Order: sequence, then structure tokens, then C-alpha cells
Amino acid sequence: MRALRALGALLLLGVLLLGVPWFLARFTEPGYLLEADWRTALTVALESRLLLALLGAVAWLAWGWLALTVIAEAISLASRARIRIRVPGTAWARPAVAALILAAVAAPQATVAVADPVDIAAPPPEGVSSAVVTATPVQASADGARRYVVQPGDELWSVAEAELGAGERWRVIADLNPGLDVNARLEPGSTLRLPEAAPAPAPTDQVVVVQRGDTLWDLADSELGDPTRWPEIFELNRDQIADPDEIDTGWVLALPADAATPAGPVPAAAPEPPPAPVAAPPGLPTSPPGLPTSPTDLQPGTPPTVPAPPTTPAPPTATPAVATARPDPAGQVSQPDVQTGSADLAPVGAAAAVGSLLAGGVIGVVATRRRAQLLARAIGRRLIPASPRTAAFWTALARRAEDDDQQVPEDATPTTVVVGWEGETPVTVDLEARRLTLATGPRAAELLGATITTLACAPWADTVELVVVGDPAWANALDDPRVSGLPDADAGLRHLLRTCSERRLALGADTLASRRRGPEGDAWHGVVYVFASLTAAELDGVGDALALGEVGVAVLGRTAAPPHLPAAVIRVDDDTATLDGRTFAPQLLPDPARHALLDLFAVTGSLDTEAAPWWHRPAMPPNVLPLTRSVPSEERPMPPPNAVPVHPTLLLLGEVELLATAGDEPNRATGQCMEYCAWLLANPGSTAATMTDDLLVAETTRRSNMSRLRTWLGTADDGVAYLPDAYSGRIRLDPRVSSDWEQFQALLAGGVNVATGASLREALRLVRGEPFGSRAFQWHWAHQLQADIVSTVVDAACVLADRALEHDDQEMALWAVGRARLASPESDLLAVREIDALAAAGRHDELQRAIVALNRSTRSTGRDLPVELARRVQRAIHLGVTRATAGP
Repeated sequence: MRALRALGALLLLGVLLLGVPWFLARFTEPGYLLEADWRTALTVALESRLLLALLGAVAWLAWGWLALTVIAEAISLASRARIRIRVPGTAWARPAVAALILAAVAAPQATVAVADPVDIAAPPPEGVSSAVVTATPVQASADGARRYVVQPGDELWSVAEAELGAGERWRVIADLNPGLDVNARLEPGSTLRLPEAAPAPAPTDQVVVVQRGDTLWDLADSELGDPTRWPEIFELNRDQIADPDEIDTGWVLALPADAATPAGPVPAAAPEPPPAPVAAPPGLPTSPPGLPTSPTDLQPGTPPTVPAPPTTPAPPTATPAVATARPDPAGQVSQPDVQTGSADLAPVGAAAAVGSLLAGGVIGVVATRRRAQLLARAIGRRLIPASPRTAAFWTALARRAEDDDQQVPEDATPTTVVVGWEGETPVTVDLEARRLTLATGPRAAELLGATITTLACAPWADTVELVVVGDPAWANALDDPRVSGLPDADAGLRHLLRTCSERRLALGADTLASRRRGPEGDAWHGVVYVFASLTAAELDGVGDALALGEVGVAVLGRTAAPPHLPAAVIRVDDDTATLDGRTFAPQLLPDPARHALLDLFAVTGSLDTEAAPWWHRPAMPPNVLPLTRSVPSEERPMPPPNAVPVHPTLLLLGEVELLATAGDEPNRATGQCMEYCAWLLANPGSTAATMTDDLLVAETTRRSNMSRLRTWLGTADDGVAYLPDAYSGRIRLDPRVSSDWEQFQALLAGGVNVATGASLREALRLVRGEPFGSRAFQWHWAHQLQADIVSTVVDAACVLADRALEHDDQEMALWAVGRARLASPESDLLAVREIDALAAAGRHDELQRAIVALNRSTRSTGRDLPVELARRVQRAIHLGVTRATAGP
């Protein structure tokens, strides 16, 4: 495959450098420009021979400009960027020319073994003074990541070629270095962050045969059980796969050793090639913070030894992989599985590719889905935590939404999409008004991804029906009744034609505008079909359907063939796009961001849960019940808690406050200081790098706020600082610093369902409002922590209320429900227990109001009560009617 690609590149270069000048010399006469009668040509008429000579002269100039660019890039690549020649006006063409030259010489280089790579950290040769040896360009930092010191003449392309094995991977470095201006010249002496080296894949004899429609993402999902492990398959098969987005039917691909054993005989696997460097973002937590049942803590290994940059890609030094343990629904922790990934999937880099306006829409949808998950959760169950990578992407996306540098376009219709930005001005397309919009160019698929996300998440597009053709992952992940998926273009064309025909017949002699103004206007919402790919023949089918007239249906598709139908054509290149003669920066959703976004939608849309760690499950036969239901009046009272804490205490079960500090409150950034304190309580013993990555703040900002927090917490009476200096590299608060959430957990440490009534009451007294209060929307890293706090509080109230109802103590049940509703106002579990208590107490009017409120809540969000809760409400209604009829 690589040899064929190299041969094609060589042929193309030959045509450009030799074929074009032969053609121009054969069919053009630029010399005629010196013989022509210019006065006659300018005043009377321009003869064809002179016109041909002019075109030939322009073509010769263009060819000379291209030839100089090829020669300059060839010299740069041959000298490994030591010699650089810049031809004016070629900045946009240089990457493509360099890629063409690199492809032409890639096959010969790949077959040459590297005998003795130069060790850049080796001592100088004998006879050379050691004073001339400077710091090594590649260094391992304290957090295990690699750093590269920019040398004179370096560019992103040359650094990627030397350190990552391919100049085309310069985007990986750009994604890992936020704020890096990719168009500016690198400053010598500055530091770039490089992806960590990946562990070498283990030997394997497992293979899979690629079927039609397969992708590496799908194969990793079906064969390895985790779609994010697709880079492992890519690394094992680099001899076949040049581009991870392009695999062919019939290929036999090797799988990692832990893949499922094939069901039958399979062909022999291809020889395993040397892996290329991949990266896993440092500092990601391996378990949700602040929970009592985290898996075994994984300590990072020693920083990897970084090899010298070889002349051709060489196997990287192995580094420890990050293992994560995933609890199964039964509450048992499975064996850790190794996560390796490409730096292309770095969560922060993936989120940075999403515009702030689009990020805001996504975060709004995700918040709604998360709320629905919490409302659907059963007692004693916990929302399944997002993977560290998805959680980091979620946090980064929320940060991106805060930028607020992009505004909602004026006069936006439901089918308006932002396709890019011209400075600060959005470039929009009304898909319904255009009827047919086609995207072409190398990054057209990324434009379609951003458009699908806009139509699914933008608040102004909430009435649009979206049909995604040829990419079912969107419909599966979004799980939205407005979004449907069709497997291929044939099915999409049939569906499109049927929809347009039905609407055309229903309209009759009316217009679409008049129907939308009528009483059934909602039925005439816009429908947008998005085709992942359209051929010229399929475009004819689209044209046949749209020829039925304006029926509220629009089509957006990607095509490689020049469109032969009237359409709005968006040409999407690497960094620019054009539409109607306008050139602008396109809004794109690169493949890493797409995968991360689909994962986020899937995580926040699933109603699957796992056993809650705060719920005790005794190891006894199922017919034996624990003795946990004591009468509240018989319990020994709990000692009253201290009204004012003695040591610093962070209040999280309501509005956030930091009490009993020994120092003065800072004049600024108090909210961030309390956030840092909460993060340190949830992640004791973490490193500064982990903290920076989780909170997504600059290191200088983190240090400033940590200094303010250290001063604010102050020093205890024994002279020990409440926030000691982290000389060991691990940051820990003094054990005496705590929070009301830790106190809540301590009161119910044995399990919410086996705690005494006194413990449950004391724990619920700590609840003052929704966790984190007004800070909740700013603490993006704490999604899972907030969900766990709310779930634990609700479960504690439900247990106490059920016990109180068993002993006819309706007032205690209502008190428990009221305390928990401060944290979760819309919980169905609490609403049903309130209805039970009101029915048992004979408070008929309040019972009716509670039932109406529950019905309104469920209908407004389109959810159904679980069967067991619906039965409890029915029993309560019958009990209330019986008591109301019986009278006092």
C-alpha cells in the first residue's frame, strides 16, 4: 500500500515537473507576445493567437512558481529543515507539496533499517569540549510527559517528522499546546509538549477480516469491547493501514492479545510492524473523585527514557500504560483494561476544535440528559461514571462554552446553521432556504459533523427533524426522537422521495408558509437530510425529490464529484472554506472531537446504572434479611454536632462556604480557591500536573490560587499549615481540613440502608440546598461527584421516610423528603414518598396537589414513572380516597 502511494506520488511529481512544461512548450507560444501588434489588439480586437500566448505565459509563470516550491521543499526535507528556502506566496501550498514529496520517498525510507541512531543525550566525541553540548531537545518532565526545546530553524512539520515519525502529525503537537500559533515561527528555546510514547503492543495471533462498512472504531468496539481502543489496532497494522480513516473490505487485521477468540478458523495474521508513537494525556483520574469505593490507586511510573530522533520512524520506548477498573452492574470491579490512545484524541485538543457557540449548545443538551438520568435512577443505584477521557472532554467542552466569543446569529431560523466565521461575524446557511447544500474538499466530513451537532443541540433548532444517512452512530448516541438514522444512500433517497411526495400531496394548492401559519403548523416543521456521501448518480435522485417543490425539506451532503445541480457549494480545505465567493474559517468537528462527542452523548443518554457504593449489600442468603429497621423513638440519640467547626470546613451541601479558616480571606478569586479546596479533598495526594489538567487552568494561575488558598486556610495551633508545601510532589490538605460531604459520608459509612435513623437524620440536617449551589455550573470537573452526592442524599431520605411510614410517623417521612428536596427538587423517588405520607396522614388537599405536581413534572420532561413507583401512587390514591370518605 505504501509502495503504491509512493509510486502515485512520483508519477504526479513527474507530470507536474516534466509533463506540464512539455505540454506548454508543445501547444503555447509565449514568444509571440514580442511579435504581436499590441495597438491593434488593444483598440480593435484580440486575436486568438495572442490570447493563447497570454495564457501560455501565465501558465509558464505558474509552473515556474510551483517548480520552485517543489525544489525548495525538497531541499528542506533532504536537509531535515536545516536549509529553508521560502518562495513568496507559497505558505498555503508548502504543506501539500511537502506531503507529496514525503509520500514519494516514504517507501524507500521505510525499507532502510536504522543502524545506529544518534543519541542526542550522549557525551560529546573525544576531543570536543563539553561546553558546546547544550540541553537535549527532548526532555522528560516531572509529570512523565515529554517536552521538546525548540532549536533554531525548527517548524512544527520538522519537529513532528523528527519526534513523531511523520511530518503530517504536526497537528498532534498543535493540539497538545493550547495557545500555540501554528502560523507563527517557533521561537528557539521555547518548549513544546509532545505526546508520550505508547507501550509496545503485546504479541498477538488474533485477527479479524474487514467487512463492508467497518471502521477501526467499530472493530475496536466489537472485538475489544471499547471503541476508544482503535489506535491499538492501527498500531498493530501500520504495514497495511496508511490512513486510519481508510480501510478496505477483505483486509486481515491483527488484534491485541486480549481480543475475543475468533469463532472459527481465520487467516494468519500479517507480521507485526514497529508501532509509531502515540500518546495518552497525562494526569487523568482513574476513578471518580470523592467516593468511598475507588479502585486501587495507580501510582505513575518513572518518566520514560526518550529516544533520540531517528532518521526514520523507530519503535518508541515503552512507558507504563494507564489502567482503569470499570465496575459492572452488579457492583463488582472487573479487571483493569489498558487504555492507550493517540494524541489525536486528547480531550482538551478535541474540545478546542469545537466553537464556543456549538459547545454551549452541547453542554445544554448534556445537562438536560444528565438530569433525566438522575430522575430515572432507582434507589440504591448509581449513574455509571464516564471514562476519564470522556470526563476530561466534558470539562474541556464546558470551559470552551464559557469563552462566549461567538454569538447567536441574528434572524436565525430553525434550519440555520453556522458553517464558519469571518472574523467575528458568523457565516450562516439557511438549509431550508437553500434546499440543497453540498460540501466538498478534504475536510467536508468535518463540516457535516459540526452541522449535525448544531441541528441536534442548537436551541433555535429544537423543532427540526434530522435524518442522518450513512452514519448511524449519530442517531444511536443522541437517542433523540427528532434524530433518526438510515444505513446508506439508497435507503436515504427512498425515504427522502417518500417524504417530499407525501408533503407535496398534503399541501395541495396551499403554500408551505400558509400551512405553517395555520392551526396544524407544528406538523410542517423543517426536515433536514444529511448524507455522509453522495455520488453523481445519487445526486440525481436528490434532485428528483427536491423537484417536487418547497415542502419544508432540505438536503445537506458531502460529494467529491462537481455538482451538476443548483446548490450552495461549500468548499472546505485545511483551514479555510469558501461559499458564494466568501472565504472564511470553517466550523469543523474533527474526527477526535466527533468520537469524544458521541461518547459524551452515549454516557449521558444511557439509563443503565450500577450498584451504588453507599448501599450495603450483605453477603447472606436471599431469604435472610438484616435487622436494620429500628423504631426511631428507641434509638440512642446522636451527640449534637459542633455549631462552629474547629478546623477549616468546606460546605458543599448547598451554597459553598469555607468556615473556620485561620487566615484572612483573599481579596480576589475566593470562588476558585474554594474550588481548589474541594478538588484537593476529592483527590488527595494528586500531583500538580493532574490538578492542572483536571481544572483546565494555566500553571501560573494554579500556583497563584494555591498560594491564596494556603494563606486563607492558615496554620493550626500546633504550627502545622493546613495546606503544606508539596515537597514530595504530592499535594495533600492537612487531615483536619474536611467538608460537610465527608461528614455526611462518615455518618452513613456502613451503608445508607443499614444506617440508624439517628445517623440518617443527622446526615440530612447537613443538607442546605443543591450541591455546590451557585458554583455548580462552574465546577465542570465535578459532574460525577455532584450526581453521587444528590443520589446519596435522595437514597438516605427514602430509607428514613420508608422506615417512618412503617411506624406511622408521617411527619418524620415528610421531614426527610423536605430535606432531600433541597438537593433534588424534582426527584420522583421523593415525590412518591411524599404522596404516601400525605395519604397516610389523611391530608387530602395536599395529596391532590402533590399528585398533580408529579404528573406535570413527568409530562414536561417526557418521562414515565417506573412501574413500582406508579403502583405506590395508585395505592396512596386509594388510601387517600378511603380516608377522605371515612371522615375524621
